[in-house]
Amino acid sequence: MTKAGLWILAIGLCFSVFSVAACFDAPPLASTLRQAIFEAEDSRAPNEAALRVLTEAAKNPNADIQRLGVRALGRLERPELGDAIAPLLAAEDAAVRAEAANALGQSVHALKAGPGGGSARVIAAADRLSARLAVERDPRVRGVIAQTIGRLPYPEISRIQRAEALILSAAGSAADPLDPARLPALLGAALGAESLYRLNAKTISPGADSVARLRSMAIGQLKTSAGNPSAVEIAARVRRLAVMALTAAKKLDEATLVLTVDDPDEQVRRLAIAGLGAIPPGSISAAVVERFVRRGLQDPSRMVRYEALRLFGRTMTPADLGPILAAVEDSSNHVALLAVDLLGQKGSGRNEAVSLLQTLAKGSAASVSIQIAFPVAKTWQAEAHALISLAKIAPGSARMLLPAFVSSVAWPVRMYAARAAGVLKDVPTLERLAVDVHDNVREAALSGLIALKGHEIDGLLLGALARPDYQLIQTAALGLKQCPAPEKALPVLFASLARLTVQGRDTSRDPRLALLERIGELGSAAQADEVAFYTGDFDPRVAEAAAAISERWTGRKSAVRPHLRPIVSARFEDIEKLRDATVRVTMAGNGGFEMKLLVDEAPATVAQFVALARAGYYNGLTFHRVVPNFLLQGGSPGANEFMGDGPYLRDEVGLESHARGAVGISTRGRDTGDAQICPDVVDNVRLDHDYTVFARVISGMEVVDRVLECDVIEKIEVIVGPGSK
Repeated sequence: MTKAGLWILAIGLCFSVFSVAACFDAPPLASTLRQAIFEAEDSRAPNEAALRVLTEAAKNPNADIQRLGVRALGRLERPELGDAIAPLLAAEDAAVRAEAANALGQSVHALKAGPGGGSARVIAAADRLSARLAVERDPRVRGVIAQTIGRLPYPEISRIQRAEALILSAAGSAADPLDPARLPALLGAALGAESLYRLNAKTISPGADSVARLRSMAIGQLKTSAGNPSAVEIAARVRRLAVMALTAAKKLDEATLVLTVDDPDEQVRRLAIAGLGAIPPGSISAAVVERFVRRGLQDPSRMVRYEALRLFGRTMTPADLGPILAAVEDSSNHVALLAVDLLGQKGSGRNEAVSLLQTLAKGSAASVSIQIAFPVAKTWQAEAHALISLAKIAPGSARMLLPAFVSSVAWPVRMYAARAAGVLKDVPTLERLAVDVHDNVREAALSGLIALKGHEIDGLLLGALARPDYQLIQTAALGLKQCPAPEKALPVLFASLARLTVQGRDTSRDPRLALLERIGELGSAAQADEVAFYTGDFDPRVAEAAAAISERWTGRKSAVRPHLRPIVSARFEDIEKLRDATVRVTMAGNGGFEMKLLVDEAPATVAQFVALARAGYYNGLTFHRVVPNFLLQGGSPGANEFMGDGPYLRDEVGLESHARGAVGISTRGRDTGDAQICPDVVDNVRLDHDYTVFARVISGMEVVDRVLECDVIEKIEVIVGPGSK
């Protein structure tokens, strides 16, 4: 029996021999119960014994145990558990009631909106939340209920309209005097409104009263909360969310923009510019748009200037290149790199654009003379982006510079060379880079060759299937679609599938599914036995895919019997020792930042992250994905989306929001965390309830803001004890 099984058996005996309350009379049993709750959730309660641990915990007289139990029930995302969750909406402890409201929403989170088999469960959840809202007085609980009501997948428009009314009632009247005590309710209502209008944008348009309420929230009576830093931040978040909601509902207007573009909060100003770009054509004049954009280009905040430049690139006339040329000199490298990219879209036929790109693309030797005027010129990213832009508007110049990039010792530079060669349709260069020593370079080159040469490069694609990188294998499998020589491809596809399967890594799911898809297309019943082997795979998704192929080939139902591997959970007592820990992330040549671990919110994620950090896993890896005004992603041994640590981490979503500074975990579907960390550089509430938040940046956010693509994580240290901040 696994360790988790023994814990669950032990706690089951406790429930059967003693009362639940008696289990807490002795501290060792209380500790045992907490471990059992943790492991039952971490294993996703695969049997009745594990589920009983959670349902009994939700009935426990100890409020903290209740909270853990009901949260775990919600995280299982099983709609039928609503009946076990709902009684906790009336719990004595407010924190338990808040957790129960969120858990009820999470239980139906995976259901689809619109009429269907899950409609009754969604309606039941909505009615339970509505009934509780009518009697709830605690502002934070009211806020969580309103937020949850806004994110339910409703089956019909009447239910959406009812939700809209409930959310606004939770916010209180716009005429109410400002009371910091009601800020949590107002924040929850704003979160609920943003979700409701974003998720149902094609179904509902808010009425005049709703729009007026959102506009009053956006322009911010709450700015008067000065003197209380926490209240000031909540008030700013309310304004941000109101702007997001108005944007999603296509109700942002000029009068609201006039007030929000001067907001003291940089994120509100950024969202106002972003919302300006979403206003339907004809609702606001081009002159007004231009005025606000040019104002945004002069904003002191990097994130506002970036948003304004992005919108300028979409709305500018071809003759107006001046602001883009000027932005190449911006003090923020992110803004400057965007300007370089825009020159490749808008600078065709303009000598000044070509000249500037040539200078940047020539690299460090040329940048010596321009580094004061152009800070971005000091980076390889500027050279690489300039090369891509040149390939688009001055291909002759790009071809002359390309060899220097191809021969670079830095693989990211060669990767950009492959992308530029694709734009230039330079097949010889792509073929050379398709056998590069670094698989990210190979992948970029093969992507270009697939588009240009099709099945003429199947030999290269088959060779790529023997490489270690999962992203490269997926790309190769995709390129072999409709391969004209299946007799050559199938043995290599099967060999690659077998090799990855022997590795036993959860994170091999995506490439193995891609290989099976290609085998299913190119193979026949003659390979049925080989495919049938995978119906017992350790990954149920792979087992299901193999069974579907076998059934399609043979016409016979194929049983799916995945050999699931036991989940080995961390010890709760060890996780507790991390409660006062600080994590220090040192970036090579770029300072560092510190994070506070959210032990209560995401214990399993924290435990795995700390174990990897202490083992030196992250040291020397990169932030390979940098999306300004969104997030960073790093910690991949392959410096790409598909190479992460295994086994998978389970999602631990809850009441922690993806606000600026939150640190999440990359996934590609439910419960597929791969240990790649993702700091949010702006509020990303659309990630809430889908992506774990396991830490928050507590200092050095300016360093996070400066990170560029492929910047190196020198080391990650976990500091425990009084010395931590």
